[in-house]
Amino acid sequence: MRTCRILALLLVVLMLIPLLFGCGVANDPGATTTQNEETEPVGTDPIGTEPPETTVEATEPAPPVFREYTVLETNTYLKKLGRSRLYRGAIVADWSGSGIEFEYEGSGDLEVVIERDAAKNVSMLAEVDGTSKVFSVDENGSKTYRIASDLPEGVHHVTIRRRTMVEYGAVGLLAQFKAIRLCGKFLQKPADKRYLVAFVGDSITCGVGLANTDGLATYAVDFCTREKFDYDICSVSGIGVQHSTSKHKGIENTMTKYYPFFNYYRSETLRYMPERKADLVVVNLNTNDHNTGATETQYKTCLKTLISEIREAHGEDVKIVWVVGMMISKNANVNKWLNAVFTELGGESAGLYRLEVETNTSGESAHPDASSHAAVSLALSQFIRDKGLLQVSARIPK
Repeated sequence: MRTCRILALLLVVLMLIPLLFGCGVANDPGATTTQNEETEPVGTDPIGTEPPETTVEATEPAPPVFREYTVLETNTYLKKLGRSRLYRGAIVADWSGSGIEFEYEGSGDLEVVIERDAAKNVSMLAEVDGTSKVFSVDENGSKTYRIASDLPEGVHHVTIRRRTMVEYGAVGLLAQFKAIRLCGKFLQKPADKRYLVAFVGDSITCGVGLANTDGLATYAVDFCTREKFDYDICSVSGIGVQHSTSKHKGIENTMTKYYPFFNYYRSETLRYMPERKADLVVVNLNTNDHNTGATETQYKTCLKTLISEIREAHGEDVKIVWVVGMMISKNANVNKWLNAVFTELGGESAGLYRLEVETNTSGESAHPDASSHAAVSLALSQFIRDKGLLQVSARIPK
């Protein structure tokens, strides 16, 4: 009996030896693989079989759509030119040189929707990829105007600017951009140029005297185009510092009353707050004060008010250059009063400059002609360069 128990114990020990030394594990088909071994993913097809073929039908991308984009939809892509601003869902184009600039990628036709409130037509200049087209906004209310047709696929640069001056009648010849119609996508808003120069003036700065009273052919626009500057133009035919032939609702409308508002014809309360302040302000007034009998004391008071209004808009330190003599003699009484006020306020040390130019009344309506505007444009560049007011062209054309 004892012998049987010993034999049974030996048998158990012999059975445990393989387990203690790991024998037979490598050949076990159910053994777990090591971390470096590859395993076939569960659920794959058996080796040697191909997955079933599937047919995917290619789809054409949707073609671009010719559609209307409102100004509110595209405002972030539109650069406002001149004294333009967003107002009641539109970009106003009431002033000479005002308008919009943008770039887009697309093709086909290009149209703009403009709303007019005026008794006369408003002339516009559209430039698409360097090709110019003059068109007339010839109806009141909203109307669509085609400014380019069958443009090739690609990037297109567009500017649309107003040529017609502000009228001094009942409504001022109002015009505003409501929408743009095209096939494509808008690109980033064109960048601002290095400087912005603001102009304040009368019919001379409006372009009276030039062929077709072209507000884009004046000394102001020529100067900024040549120097590659942005501009802001506030000019009204017949307006003066103290006295004026310009009237609104039967009341004399002088620049001191007009300048603080973005457009007095639209709103007599909405202030002029430029999105970008000017680096320099050029003023060309006094002709209408001279012709309507301004008085010294009142003129000087109004002049100081106008200087304050300009600096309220563009900064207390903004420099002002007053162009003198373009249509009336530089020695006219009103120009002497101007000089006296500048001297009293500190003159050039206070940022007040006087640029004297040659008188010219050879244009239409006894206004300066095209040669005069070209000469004043160059004189302005030379004066600004000599005084170190802005960095202008290294060489001034003769």
